[in-house]
Amino acid sequence: MLRRARTPAEKMIKVDHAGENGAVNIYRAQKLGACLRAKHLLPQLRQNQEHEEQHRRIFAAYLADRCIRPCASFHVCGIGGFTLGLVTGLMGPNAIAATTYAVEHVVLRHLEKQICQLQGVDSDALSCVIRIVEDEQSHHDAAVSKLQKENILVSLLIHIVGFSTEQVIRFGMR
Repeated sequence: MLRRARTPAEKMIKVDHAGENGAVNIYRAQKLGACLRAKHLLPQLRQNQEHEEQHRRIFAAYLADRCIRPCASFHVCGIGGFTLGLVTGLMGPNAIAATTYAVEHVVLRHLEKQICQLQGVDSDALSCVIRIVEDEQSHHDAAVSKLQKENILVSLLIHIVGFSTEQVIRFGMR
């Protein structure tokens, strides 16, 4: 029988798991759009998706080991991620880079806070979070190198995606 998360650490991992489901689906859908608008990005998008699938497995294993049920937002994150990924994938390379940058910027700040909060509290949860930071940073940095920030639509997309990502995290943590 699966149970609710009891501790703040368990809740963090539950939300991280849902977020990784969203990220997997962003990249899955962006690959579809990139087939039409940015074929040169397909190898990077495949690699990013593989990383996010691994992250999702890391968090799923933590939850399974403790018999904790997934976050209520798990499927919503997946659907929202797929929708965002498809739209931005069809918009082209700059929108793909802007989306990755915005999501990873928020996620990296979120993970930094979690690392501080989990130290000395839950070593297994801390280990899960630490294991994914390098990949998330590489996604962020790759997006920055491809981003054309002077574009007003890109700036708007970054703000909308970043704000939305923050809200999804807040909703999951409530």
